[in-house]
Amino acid sequence: MELLRFMYNGRLTPTTESTLLVDILMAADKFDVVSCIKLCGQRLIGLPMTLESAVRCLDLPCSISMAADLSEAAKKFLAKRYKKFLSTKFQDELMRIPLAGIVAILSRNLPGVASEKSVYDFVLRWADLQYPNSEQRREILSSSLLPMVPLRCSMTNVILIDQPSCIINFSLKREHCSGSFPSGSMRSPPFYCAGHGFFLSAHRRMEPSNSFVLIIQKLEDKGLVRGTVDYDIEVKTTPSLEFTTLWRRTTTTGCTQGFGCSVPWSEVIPDDSPFFIDDKLHIRVHVKITPAAVVMHALATSMMCFIH
Repeated sequence: MELLRFMYNGRLTPTTESTLLVDILMAADKFDVVSCIKLCGQRLIGLPMTLESAVRCLDLPCSISMAADLSEAAKKFLAKRYKKFLSTKFQDELMRIPLAGIVAILSRNLPGVASEKSVYDFVLRWADLQYPNSEQRREILSSSLLPMVPLRCSMTNVILIDQPSCIINFSLKREHCSGSFPSGSMRSPPFYCAGHGFFLSAHRRMEPSNSFVLIIQKLEDKGLVRGTVDYDIEVKTTPSLEFTTLWRRTTTTGCTQGFGCSVPWSEVIPDDSPFFIDDKLHIRVHVKITPAAVVMHALATSMMCFIH
């Protein structure tokens, strides 16, 4: 109705509701009413943004003449509103903000963040909620979000990933390993098996002993498959250049506790360490999920064999 009135008399009803102006702007763009598009854009620039109007301005068609200006204004609003984006006060709101908004918030506010680990966890949690499809989620994380997380917390640029099925190979350079410790930890991008998400973390632990620690952590996802999870961590060593098992564990898909192993730091980092080949530590992680129905069938079969 506002657009029809404008087309007849060339005026818009005065309003301070930015979301209403966005509605009129979208309608004017649909029917190619150029003068109305221009007027709505000018008024929106002059009004305070709201969360709803900012989110909608991020998704304006590029055909709108002021789309770039409105998008930039929305990004500035979001960055200022969520300057303390790790605060529990904003988590529900932030989980509904689209990718462009999250990128704007991170790019403008990361320098003042004290906990890089919390940023990493926030990014993974947001991606899990916004992108249920694991392939799409991996693409968004690897191309848009994880590169923004500081290097000493993220393995994005130092871990090379090969992901055939549920066998994942990681390659960690000696210089990054020794340069990142003892401060903080490094994490791989998430990887997925049967809809469940995991990541590998590496850090140096000083207590109770000086050790190099590898942990497989399960994400709080909503994978539909329920059952047992078999974990294996292997490393390639010299002189055999073969992978040897460091650790093995079986648990259930409902368990979100991190599991892993440790190796004395004095055995890992020396120049003659058997764990570095051409100055790279080669790690292989096996994750196998067996559905509960398969486990129960195998158990029933074993019991029948035992009875007979």
